[in-house]
Amino acid sequence: MKKLFYLFSLVHFISFSQQESDIEKLLLKKLPNVLGNMADQTPFGAGIRSLIGNKKSQLENTIVNLWIKYSKAFEYKDYEILANYFSFPVVFDTLEKPEKIENKKQLIKKYKIIREEKIQEDYKYSILNKYNFIQLSDEFVILDAHYSRYNSKYKKIYFGRGLYFYKKVSSKWKLFEINSF
Repeated sequence: MKKLFYLFSLVHFISFSQQESDIEKLLLKKLPNVLGNMADQTPFGAGIRSLIGNKKSQLENTIVNLWIKYSKAFEYKDYEILANYFSFPVVFDTLEKPEKIENKKQLIKKYKIIREEKIQEDYKYSILNKYNFIQLSDEFVILDAHYSRYNSKYKKIYFGRGLYFYKKVSSKWKLFEINSF
C-alpha cells in the first residue's frame, strides 16, 4: 500500500508541476517529428498525420501528389498524361548514361520502351515508400523518392530510388530531370 501511495504522490507532483523539465520540453518538441516520420513509413500514415497535424508545407504536398499522379500514369501506360508532367528538354540520368529528350514525342517513345520492354515481368503498380523533399528555391525542388514495384500477385518485385527534379513553369510544377539508381 505504501508503494502505491508513493507512486500516486510521484505522479501527482509530476503532473501538477509548473515547469517542464528539459527532457519533457525536448520530447514535446520532437514527438511530432518522430510521429511524422512514422506516418511517412507506415500504411497508417494518414491517420497519424491527422492526429499530429500535417506539418508538411503545401508545396511539399503538391510535389508528392504530382509524383503519385505521374506514377499512376506510368502504371496505366497513359503516355499522353505522363508527358504533361514534364517540361522540355528533359534529362534522364541512369547508371548507364544520361539522355536528353527534346520533345513530347521522344518522351512518349522513351516511356513506351521503359514501360513495355524494360520493366520487370508482371509489373502491376508502384508505391512510394518514403521520400525526402528538398526545396532549393521558390522555383526549384527535388523529390528523393524511394519506391517499390509490385506484380499482379501483390508481391514486391523491385525497389528503386530516384531523384525527381521539378521547376516552376508558368505557375505549374514540371519535371525536367530524373536520376535513377
